[in-house]
Amino acid sequence: MLQTSTKAVAPAPPWAGAAPEAWSPGTLLARALDEVDFGIVLLADDGEVLHLNHRARHALRAGQGLQLTDNRLHTSDPRSMAHLQHALHDAAQRGLRRLLALGQGDDRQMAALVPVQPGVAALLLGRSSVCEDLSLQCFARNHELTAAETRVLSALGRGVAPAEIAHEQGVKISTVRTQISAIRQKTGTSTITALVRLVAGLPPMVGALRA
Repeated sequence: MLQTSTKAVAPAPPWAGAAPEAWSPGTLLARALDEVDFGIVLLADDGEVLHLNHRARHALRAGQGLQLTDNRLHTSDPRSMAHLQHALHDAAQRGLRRLLALGQGDDRQMAALVPVQPGVAALLLGRSSVCEDLSLQCFARNHELTAAETRVLSALGRGVAPAEIAHEQGVKISTVRTQISAIRQKTGTSTITALVRLVAGLPPMVGALRA
């Protein structure tokens, strides 16, 4: 009887099928930016969008404080729009770096504008969490964490207290404390603070399968 394999097939890399002449410096840079798991938008000093990386396109589709209309960025909050325009002028024309909040309340999006060259600036969108999922999963695999320990580590990275983690996962606080102790031992960290600091410094990688 013929048997079929259920082994998952790895997705093709982004360069699959590309001709060598397609690997120009600009193309390679755009692909490199797509591998960074936070939004990057290149803007002309008049507000025109010159380039969006993958994560920025995803953030705009999700409406996270910014919208793209007629190839220009807009915010739903007039005050944020004024701050964005002022920061863009400072970055693109004066070479200054600016941190700003887009939107209001708990849903505001933190971002920074940095100069690239005269007349061009980069808008860097804040990360949605201390550590993105792919980086965390790779870190957990490298340190041989169990699935339960990985969930605890993810929650710690989101700022959730051990007691809240126990409540969320339906286990005793003593179980969570044991898991945290095991995580610290496996990762060579002495405190929860040191552990979260280590995780926060992981490179922000994007998964191969993208929406």
